[in-house]
Amino acid sequence: MSTTAPPRSGEPPATGTLEQHGYDFIPESERYMSPRQLGLFWAGINSYQFFFVLGSEAIGVGLSLVQAVVAVVLGNVLFALVAYSSIAGPRAGLPALTLSRAPFGVLGNRVNALFTWAMSLGFKTVNGLLGVFAVLALFQQLGWREPGAAGKILATLLVLGTAIVIAVTGHRLLIRVQPYFAVAVAAVFAVLLVCTLPDVDWSRQPAGGAHGGPAAVLSAAALVASGSLSYLVVSPDYARYLPSGTPVRKVFWRVLGGGAGMAVYLGVTGVVVATRTDLSDPVAGVRPLVPGWLFALYIAACFLGSISNNASVFYSSGLAVQAVGVPLRRWLATALDALLALAAVLLILFVYDFETALNEFLSLVNVWAGPFAAVWITDGVLRRWRYDAHAVHTVGRDSRYWGVGGVNLRGIAALACGMATGLLTIDSPLLHSWLSTRLGGADLSWILPIVVSGGVYAALAGRRVRGAAGRTTG
Repeated sequence: MSTTAPPRSGEPPATGTLEQHGYDFIPESERYMSPRQLGLFWAGINSYQFFFVLGSEAIGVGLSLVQAVVAVVLGNVLFALVAYSSIAGPRAGLPALTLSRAPFGVLGNRVNALFTWAMSLGFKTVNGLLGVFAVLALFQQLGWREPGAAGKILATLLVLGTAIVIAVTGHRLLIRVQPYFAVAVAAVFAVLLVCTLPDVDWSRQPAGGAHGGPAAVLSAAALVASGSLSYLVVSPDYARYLPSGTPVRKVFWRVLGGGAGMAVYLGVTGVVVATRTDLSDPVAGVRPLVPGWLFALYIAACFLGSISNNASVFYSSGLAVQAVGVPLRRWLATALDALLALAAVLLILFVYDFETALNEFLSLVNVWAGPFAAVWITDGVLRRWRYDAHAVHTVGRDSRYWGVGGVNLRGIAALACGMATGLLTIDSPLLHSWLSTRLGGADLSWILPIVVSGGVYAALAGRRVRGAAGRTTG
């Protein structure tokens, strides 16, 4: 028998101190957070250009203004599940990729850890590129008209380097800086919205008279929902420093208000702005609408937003590297992950098309992220978020979460059913599924796989998990 990352004890570190915890249990004595801090954190993590771009994409796929707003709101409904699942953090004191060993097995869950890492790499790349585009625009504003390769490399180092420093330092610094990002970005986008609103045609229809129907709205909602779904695989990570007795309602409403509120606000702003300009380049596209001083502030907001989100993604990605089985301290795992993200950003900048990469990546997120989250959330509800903090870190047959050969076949089966449902219901640039084609192009891969995976797991493992929960003392 061997164990990894055993529970620690002690006092919480100062803000600038390197966090020593990784994917292990957080003892009660170190739970320094408040629900208010959690809400501000979620407002900060979502205060970046990605949700603005998703709103503009809803216009880009051929929806009217009203339909696009509906798609933005509908796609963010899943944030209610992010808010609810965040209660796993204070109740269990564990990050998602540790507590999800219970439904998938200690070794079986490493597949999910690998997928989580790959997904986070994709989001770090997207977020990093949005920040790089902003810095390149800033270079041009300052007189460097042709930044070229040198400018791209310098911008990448500025954007990712700042985020990496925050992520490597750890959780406490993340929580401290996010409110400032939230206020700064929200204020700039508010001014942008005010400048845009007077000339908006609220009855605007797509060019050529094409009018997207319900199927088009669902497809746009699926694109928007990829943001919420990506958080479902890491939601406990940020809340695990809350005291275990924190009321569910306080966790739920702070996360929903901060996270979904900011996402809908920026998404609707993207919809409105996209009706007046071409946002295929989400930085340069804003330039014709605003005075020079506001464009400079907009660039700064995009830069800050990229850092804000990427710092948090880097943090969880480092935990994923540990959960895969790489024997590194959290900060070293985060640093290693950062080098790979840097390479991915440079690859897109010099080789691949950003918009194509974005749409192909987001369309695949829904197929796995939703089913994975549905299984571990269902498992957590069944066991009332009670886990044996020692056994969950035990890599061997002595672990109560070992399963068969380290794999819990019930969880894997439920995940497979959900992913199969996703492949049958997706409508994306890479795959037009069987069911989606028969529904006129409607994409249900953002919601139906969650229902299937959760239902299958409850049916296969419900009685067994409830019985095991009654025997859990840690």
